[in-house]
Amino acid sequence: MRTENGKLATAAFACASRQFDVLISLRFTLRAAFGSLSRFARLSFQFSVFSPLILLLLITFPHLQGASINEANSLTITQPFSGIESLRVFAKGSSQPLFGTFRPPVFVPAIPFVRGQIYEVELKLANGSESKFEVTFDQAAHVVPTVRLSPTSIAIPANTLKLYLDFSKPMEEGVFLKHITLQRQNTGEEVAGAFRETELWSPDGKRLTIMFHPGRQKTGVNLNLDEGPVLIAGEGYDLVVSGQWRSTAGIALGRESAFHLKPIAADHEQPDPARWQIHPPKAGTLAPIVVITNELFDPQIFARALQVPQTPGKAEAKVIDLQRVEWRFTPEQPWKPGEHRITIDPELEDLAGNNLRKPFEVDLTVAPPQPRSNVLKVQIQP
Repeated sequence: MRTENGKLATAAFACASRQFDVLISLRFTLRAAFGSLSRFARLSFQFSVFSPLILLLLITFPHLQGASINEANSLTITQPFSGIESLRVFAKGSSQPLFGTFRPPVFVPAIPFVRGQIYEVELKLANGSESKFEVTFDQAAHVVPTVRLSPTSIAIPANTLKLYLDFSKPMEEGVFLKHITLQRQNTGEEVAGAFRETELWSPDGKRLTIMFHPGRQKTGVNLNLDEGPVLIAGEGYDLVVSGQWRSTAGIALGRESAFHLKPIAADHEQPDPARWQIHPPKAGTLAPIVVITNELFDPQIFARALQVPQTPGKAEAKVIDLQRVEWRFTPEQPWKPGEHRITIDPELEDLAGNNLRKPFEVDLTVAPPQPRSNVLKVQIQP
């Protein structure tokens, strides 16, 4: 009986000892998960029984493996790697590394990191070894971005070169061809090769310039003859924006947006300010000068293109009647009677690329067109 009790006691002691060893090993393993990678690796070999746990920690906490991405849009190497010769960063699943600058230990991408995206980091060290690990830019508050098309009109010239997408939040860049398509309304068929692949964003990342391929939109050039124009007058199109497009905060648009387009006759003429309407205010008031065009322009660009020299004030523009633009300039001080001038940037383009200096398409067999006047005179009465 004593012998049996002794065996039981010995077994109980051994079991307790093993449980104690397990707890000690787990303690060191968890500490290692939040410590250096090299120490973590040594402990993983020493306590091989916990290798599945270690693997789980590596998967669950990739940001603990050597780098972090901060709110200033930079990736910092957090492990004490010595002699880093080069660094490459990839969006997971991509074979193309991100462009950017690396001044150890900080990498700043040319295009902002996207929240929620996993990035793969590759380091080459001076001793010839390599290190690879993953890092995730944590999600931000859930604010769903929105998008709208500018100008807000369906009636655009068939030879339109540029339209604009305005987002409420800075968007993921470098992916617009994955998220924008031009489709024929009657068949739903995509217009292949509709866009120029150049991606032009505003500095704040909220406005994208969509350029229809000029080689197809310009009369008589090879692509225009071989593949035909992108837009045909009288037909209907949908410019479709994918709901999967994400903001730099990692939040997707959430739903597909389709903007209807109904091209009208092509526009090959220079803008003519002499045909615009001018509505002058009364002297001594803060009423705005109002200018109304006879064709479409992008309102944001138009608002900046017109100036009232030596008169501080605020300019704004909007599309009216789906075919024209209204520009308003409100002064900071009451108007003085007499003549005032509005100057127009001669490079101001309509949707088809025609500006005040010359049309987008020039016929070399005839006399060159004359530049339009870029000054509007406004007489303000007492």
